[in-house]
Amino acid sequence: MKKRVGGVVTGLIALFISVPSVTVAMPYVRGAVGLASMSDSKYTASSYSAGYNLAGAVGLDGGHYRVEAEIGYQNNEIRNILKKLSMTTYMANYYLDIAVPVVPVAPFLTAGVGVANIYGGSGSDRVVAWQVGAGAGVHVFPFTTLDLQYRHAGTADPVLDGRKYTIGSNNVTVGLRVGL
Repeated sequence: MKKRVGGVVTGLIALFISVPSVTVAMPYVRGAVGLASMSDSKYTASSYSAGYNLAGAVGLDGGHYRVEAEIGYQNNEIRNILKKLSMTTYMANYYLDIAVPVVPVAPFLTAGVGVANIYGGSGSDRVVAWQVGAGAGVHVFPFTTLDLQYRHAGTADPVLDGRKYTIGSNNVTVGLRVGL
């Protein structure tokens, strides 16, 4: 009985300690545009041309961390079969902001998981997606941050038009984050 009461008390203390940090988190919106370079597929004799990606997100900034919901779009051409491959991603991202005293640039690490709808030729597939990355941001105005970021994204292998593909993408983006 004492262990159960101790567990409940510990849980309540942890809850009350964490609530103030949630209430001070500042909401924000973010947009980004960049280049997307996909890795060649190991299942088919396909290679990809460099493409572009766009992303928009809403999130909460808790100071040293951020959490956000992101929708992204990426488009690449498949060289040897003259088709385009595009994907729409729905990601939950976590950012760890690294405070560096006396430096106007703030580096960060990021990771995310979600779902990707992948379209190619006349086929489409929905698969699990993930990404990891790093970047740095500069405050350009109050509540406004300009950032440069690298991400490596991957998915489970989709099947499009009867062909299995490997999706791995290296993306470099420039983004703007505005606190609300």
